[in-house]
Amino acid sequence: MKSRATQLATIAGACALLFGAAAPAHADGSQLSSALGAVTTGFGPGAWGVTPNTSYVTLYGSVDMAVNYVNAGGKSMVRMQSGNVWTSKIGLYGQEDLGDQWTAFFRLESGITANNGAQQDPNSLFNRASYVGLDNPHYGKITLGRTYSVTGTAALGVDPFYANGHESLFTYMGLIESDLGHGATADGANRMNNLINYTTPRFLQYFTAGFSYGFKTTQNPGPAVHTRAASLSFNSKSTIAGLAYGQTWCDPGFAGSCTPNTGNAPSVRTDLIIADIEHDFGPVVGQAGFMEYVPHYPGDAIAKIYTVGMQRYAGRTLYRIALDYRDTTIKQDYAWGATLGTDYYLSKRTSLYTRVGFLRNGPQSALTYNYDSTSGSTLVSKGHSITSVSVGIAHQF
Repeated sequence: MKSRATQLATIAGACALLFGAAAPAHADGSQLSSALGAVTTGFGPGAWGVTPNTSYVTLYGSVDMAVNYVNAGGKSMVRMQSGNVWTSKIGLYGQEDLGDQWTAFFRLESGITANNGAQQDPNSLFNRASYVGLDNPHYGKITLGRTYSVTGTAALGVDPFYANGHESLFTYMGLIESDLGHGATADGANRMNNLINYTTPRFLQYFTAGFSYGFKTTQNPGPAVHTRAASLSFNSKSTIAGLAYGQTWCDPGFAGSCTPNTGNAPSVRTDLIIADIEHDFGPVVGQAGFMEYVPHYPGDAIAKIYTVGMQRYAGRTLYRIALDYRDTTIKQDYAWGATLGTDYYLSKRTSLYTRVGFLRNGPQSALTYNYDSTSGSTLVSKGHSITSVSVGIAHQF
């Protein structure tokens, strides 16, 4: 069997590939490898690359439940909530060894709300993933279907909480565009339909590149393309860094993409720029990221998001913190806040966790945090703030 250090280094390399970076060149038991190793099962099998010369099909998933307290603009509530660390989900993953180092693979993944067993998206059974692809270490990896583009995976890599849909402030700052104006879209940082992704093999020892092209479901008006994007990543023994750039148009045939869908909104291009770096300092892992949305409609606003974070795995506990700031070109439309978390691992598949998050809106900002319309949460007014606390348990299978 592989040693613990070698296994963790392999995990770190695979996670780097998930976020568009190359695998580490050295095997070690670093803090970076330990932190990534602690969360490995949450991503599901094959998410960090195929297993060469192997064929199998497996069922997997997550069940994540917590008791949550939220105070939004002075109104508070206590509720049961699903998915505060890992979205509760069930999935199928499979791969087939085709010989000559070629591997075919697929994934079908559906989100659920574990507190009542409901399907997360009533309009899409496999709302989280539905794709098929081919992988070869000499030629790269290609996937076709519903998944993240290269800008979407880059956005995940910015946040120590991996852009969780409830208890990650980054999600509510970095994956929205509702206040930017006509035609602005954040689709480039979210899962997309009709997508083609390609990732190159490693080159110049430390680099990989990624490319995405997605088609609109409804291809008129505007161009037929939903997104086109590229990324470049660097990975050494202790540092992962990346740049990603994408151009996206909202898709009137994709639920929630063009809201409101008025006139020429699908003809308006939004540029997304992402830069991030993650470094192992020994005792802790530090990371920083930057995102910018630039919609190209006269009078639209530009949004910039800044994130810094830190992770440390000690004993059985993973400690995480992220500080986030969002500013726009609209006067006093800014917000800031933080997410703090601890994950205590009873085993590699079961953890007890806490999350504490807060969001402070500026006078012209009305961002939400841990908003869930099905639980009776209410949107805040401009200038109001939100605090959220969750205590729960997550199990992976």
